[in-house]
Amino acid sequence: MFAKTADELREMMRQNPEVSPSTFLMDDSFAAWCYDNRGLLWLKTAFNRDPDPDDCRNWRISASEWKTNVEMAGLALAGK
Repeated sequence: MFAKTADELREMMRQNPEVSPSTFLMDDSFAAWCYDNRGLLWLKTAFNRDPDPDDCRNWRISASEWKTNVEMAGLALAGK
C-alpha cells in the first residue's frame, strides 16, 4: 500500500516503525525521486517556497501535488 498524502504516510510510518518509510512511496512518484535525489534540508526549504513550475511540468503534477510530494519525501527521509 502506498501513501497518497502526508497524513497517510505519517500513519503508515506510525503503524510500521520497523519498515523503511520509503516503502510507502510509489516508486515512480516525484516523492520517491525527491527521497532518492534530494537532501532533507533541500526538501524543508523547498516546502516553504512556491512549487517549481519545471518540476510540475516535467512530472505532470499540480502545484499542490508538488507540495504534497515534497512533504512526503521529507517525512520519509526524516523518519529513516
